[in-house]
Amino acid sequence: MRTVLLVEDGTEYLEAFERLAPAAEAEGARFVRAGSLSEARALLARGAPDAVFLDVVFDRVGEDALAGDLASLIARFGGDRRRAVRHLAENQGFYLLDALAPALPPGIPVVLAYDLDVEPQRLAALRSRVPGLVGLPDGASLSEALALLGC
Repeated sequence: MRTVLLVEDGTEYLEAFERLAPAAEAEGARFVRAGSLSEARALLARGAPDAVFLDVVFDRVGEDALAGDLASLIARFGGDRRRAVRHLAENQGFYLLDALAPALPPGIPVVLAYDLDVEPQRLAALRSRVPGLVGLPDGASLSEALALLGC
């Protein structure tokens, strides 16, 4: 059975992928959701998934649930805590990717809900840590996302 770890602050991707999953279920796809870095780490500790999908924006969680160095961002933003928290929330998928990279099996497909085609240097830098990383192009359908995940 193919297991896909979804890391998102809501359940929209999980619900959508499960709605589209009848075709995927024939091949044995199973989706598990984590809403934070700690939940994702716990799921990874139980066993490596076959693929990972990361949402980027986590604007529905408290700042205590956000991955990243808030103190250094507050300093970077001139002491503006609110701006630093907003930055973490709006870019959370990148922070999660960085934190989870050491726990991911080499070559595992990882889809980030962000169009990395427009930032080839950023994609190259991220792939140096997570070789199986692809971005979800703007306008891509959820069926295309499932295909990138191998479902």
